Amino acid sequence: MLNRLREKMLVKEIRIGEVPSCIAVVISAEGLEPRWWRKVAVMADWCISLGIREAALFSERVEPEPVEKVEDIAKELSDLPAKGILLAKEGEISFGKGGPLDLIISIGRGGKSEVTEAIRSVLEDVQSGLVDPEEVDEAAIESRLQLKQRPDLMIRLGAKELSDFMIWQSAYSELYFVDRSWDRLKKVDFLRAVRDYQRRERRFGR
Repeated sequence: MLNRLREKMLVKEIRIGEVPSCIAVVISAEGLEPRWWRKVAVMADWCISLGIREAALFSERVEPEPVEKVEDIAKELSDLPAKGILLAKEGEISFGKGGPLDLIISIGRGGKSEVTEAIRSVLEDVQSGLVDPEEVDEAAIESRLQLKQRPDLMIRLGAKELSDFMIWQSAYSELYFVDRSWDRLKKVDFLRAVRDYQRRERRFGR
């Protein structure tokens, strides 16, 4: 009852301000439940109710999930507001594209490997003569990143340190740490993160 009241108060306060257009949530691998992905639809509803248009969810894993497991997860999430494309080879699932929320789930694939692959792609084009070495800049690398979202807010669950998820895209993201595991995350925690974001003065590295 008390949490419901807090939620209503927070939602009322949040709707006065500007919500982040894109958020990213990083789930700590420690204590992760076997069927952690069942809560994804709940978080998607939280985002949609606030008018958040893009979300990225990263589950820390030492190794990516097998392709079969990723396919199972996609089936479980098929009732999300908008269906998307399964990128099983990369251990990623993408939902949205035209729906109320564009959502991507990255399973055990961090930013270091993503940036490494982007740089390797640039080098291959340089070697084949498709790209002049003098033309290689930040834009050339960024255009080859698989994840195109730029999170305004990055929520880190269950840990005090950063992860390497979206290390390129989150250069100017606002960070918010929540000392809860994914399965214990409540809507009021999510709302507090958004309200905290609204109260900050973003400087974008300046």
